[in-house]
Amino acid sequence: MNRGAGDRRERVRFEVFGSFWGSLDVRESVHVRNLTSSGALIEADEPLAVESIQSVCLTIDGQPTLSDVRVRHVRPAPLTARGKYLVGVEFLAASSAFQEAVDRLVAYRSSPTELA
Repeated sequence: MNRGAGDRRERVRFEVFGSFWGSLDVRESVHVRNLTSSGALIEADEPLAVESIQSVCLTIDGQPTLSDVRVRHVRPAPLTARGKYLVGVEFLAASSAFQEAVDRLVAYRSSPTELA
C-alpha cells in the first residue's frame, strides 16, 4: 500500500457504505446561563445537534445527578463569548434526585435576598 509522507496510520482502513449510528461522550463542562425546572440555557464550546438527546450531569454538594436532555435550539453566543454557543435544552425523564436538585437551585436563586 502506497501512503503519503504525512499518513501516520498503522493499519489499513476500509471504506464503509451506508449510515451507522454512534455516540460520542465528550464530558465537556458548560456554563449554565439560565435554569428552570424544565430546562436550561447553557454556553458550550461546540454546537450540539438540534433534537439530539444528550446526557447531562449536575453536581450539587458533591453529589452527581443525571438526566437526559433534548437539544431544542443552538445559536452562536454574543461577541463577548466569541467561539461559544448558546444551547437550549429540555430535561427529559430526569431522576427524582436530578429534579429535586434543579428545583432547589431555582428556589434558591429566586428567593429574595436580605439586605444588611
